[in-house]
Amino acid sequence: MENWQREYRLTPADAPNDGILFVNHQANGRSGHMGHALVEYAPGKILAFYPNCSAQDARWNGHSGFGWMEYKRSPDCGRTWSDAIVEPNSKALFDQNCGKTMMCEKAVSPAENDIVLFYLTCDMQTNGHIWEPYFEPRYALSHDGGATFSEPKLFVHEAGRIYDACCHDDKIYVLFFANAELPGIAHLQEHPYRLYVSEDAGNTFSLCSELPFQSTVNCFYGSMVFCPDGRLIAYIYDEKDEHNPKYVVSEDGGRTWGIPRRAFFEKKIRNPQLVYFHDRYFMHGRSGSFGKDNGHFILYSSDDGVHWDEGQFLRMATEGAGAYSNNLVVHCPNGTERLLIQASHAYQGNKTNILHWWLDIR
Repeated sequence: MENWQREYRLTPADAPNDGILFVNHQANGRSGHMGHALVEYAPGKILAFYPNCSAQDARWNGHSGFGWMEYKRSPDCGRTWSDAIVEPNSKALFDQNCGKTMMCEKAVSPAENDIVLFYLTCDMQTNGHIWEPYFEPRYALSHDGGATFSEPKLFVHEAGRIYDACCHDDKIYVLFFANAELPGIAHLQEHPYRLYVSEDAGNTFSLCSELPFQSTVNCFYGSMVFCPDGRLIAYIYDEKDEHNPKYVVSEDGGRTWGIPRRAFFEKKIRNPQLVYFHDRYFMHGRSGSFGKDNGHFILYSSDDGVHWDEGQFLRMATEGAGAYSNNLVVHCPNGTERLLIQASHAYQGNKTNILHWWLDIR
């Protein structure tokens, strides 16, 4: 760990530490777990989305999707942020009181000021206020840096969840998990991970391939990244083996895939979020949900995206569930890059605030 920290500066510097408080839900008795879309729509100009959800559901104690999305804007590489802005599509759906809500989990920018924002469509009736089962995912377009968004468009005629999205070589790649069953049932069944691609800046998407995991029983979550040599690597979480998530590698832009393998994470990893930043791979998420030292927010580093260091706790869990997270490489006008990491952290029960960390190049 000391190796990469000679080249990178982590802010805040202490670990474990408090992070930077980005959204203080505690002050208003609110919560926010899933929905951490981050996007840079022009060099150094960022939108950071976060959920604003009820913390009053006694059954889930704040672990809830009963609410809407908001975002803040930074014009200066994350040094200052605007006040909260309500995301219009998620708020409009919530206000309909129709038993559905939408969380913004991922966003990409295929061109300057253009944004493609992906929604998880949640069922708030079948299982209380806990997201699942899922409806068909949707997405919206902005051509003015997030000042306005289009009406939501259907992504695919299949219920499930978009776990990741990225831009590469003028295309948008989306990792989709077709999974619509009830919690506790879905993860005991086989469901496919599929890669979709858009070649027209998000106006349409087409199926590129199905990832060849030999079994997805007890598997969910997912993250992917393009390597500097053009390979695409995708990870998924295995609830029965939190030390060894599965991954596959594609040599041809996701059209075909290699043999599924596993990587080792000493302190476990749940809801893994993968990124390539300044000659290194980083992975962060929750340090598992079972056994010893679970629930903490953990950051790993790797030279090759496959062999990982021992990991570093960024924030220790003292309450309930948290550590849903995302990241964004920010390109500042002066030529430097920064890595933004955003995560939820429980302040009481499963009620969460939203925290930030930064990695800067020394």
